[in-house]
Amino acid sequence: MPSPQAEEYLEAIARLEERGQPVTTSALAKECQVSAPTATEMLRRLTDLGLITREPRREAILTDEGRKIASTVLRRHRLWERFLHDVLGLRWDALHEQACELEHATSPELEQWLAETVSASPTCPHGHAIPGVAAVTETGALAPLSTLQAGQTARVHSITREESKLLQQLDSLGLRPGAIVRRSGSVRSDGDLSLTIGGKSAHIAQQIADRVLVRLISDNEVATRVVENIPLSALAPNQVGTIQGYSGGRGIMGRCLALGFTPGAEVKMIRNGGQGPIIVLVRDTRVALGRGQASRIWVCRGELDGATSE
Repeated sequence: MPSPQAEEYLEAIARLEERGQPVTTSALAKECQVSAPTATEMLRRLTDLGLITREPRREAILTDEGRKIASTVLRRHRLWERFLHDVLGLRWDALHEQACELEHATSPELEQWLAETVSASPTCPHGHAIPGVAAVTETGALAPLSTLQAGQTARVHSITREESKLLQQLDSLGLRPGAIVRRSGSVRSDGDLSLTIGGKSAHIAQQIADRVLVRLISDNEVATRVVENIPLSALAPNQVGTIQGYSGGRGIMGRCLALGFTPGAEVKMIRNGGQGPIIVLVRDTRVALGRGQASRIWVCRGELDGATSE
């Protein structure tokens, strides 16, 4: 078995491949934040282990065994990120380092439990696909947000670098996967891009926009938007939401999981009179919840512009 350090490099190679980047020594060193000689030495070790093939001054390529290990580590990393975010409520800028520690100590049994717990989420919170989890197929090529032309609209797909400071900046702007963004003008004199994010005007530096991958969407798709992070108790009758997570500690989490309110599950509001318990439909079952409990369950609300609740 390769060491945890070797697994980190295999995972980094897989991430570079996902982004379509050549796996050169310099690219790998930058991805792993190490010196070029350190990356070169690890590439030599991985070659000796039969996990990559490589010729001098050529790209590294994962062997079948190397790809299997890389995919497993990447899957566990992203499952942990989803669990830490959705179930335990960690901020999305604090997930990467924690998941890096946990991924190497995860047994196949624990991996399966994680997968079942976050089964409705095909990506990590940063928008990257979880290997082995079925995802909805989307059409259209991905491109950096910085390439969006004036008047074009796109949906945020993923963030290429999971750096804490970058993620904090994007979070403050509302630039998370699923957000709708429109280029509203040309590059400003200070080099920033003028954008409309979720209906609000914003400016963003081009080097930050380079880190955000988006997919162009049509005018018909623009009509559908997602409003994130609202309490379940805020849903109006007939509105539908997707469970994101909980607040209030392990007690509320345990009760929610027992009732079927798992992250990624879809819920529909049946009755919400503003006072007293609410009634929702989750996993084809009607469930009555106290308003206090419902206020600690956070959902993404799917709605149509101009739609009204019945």
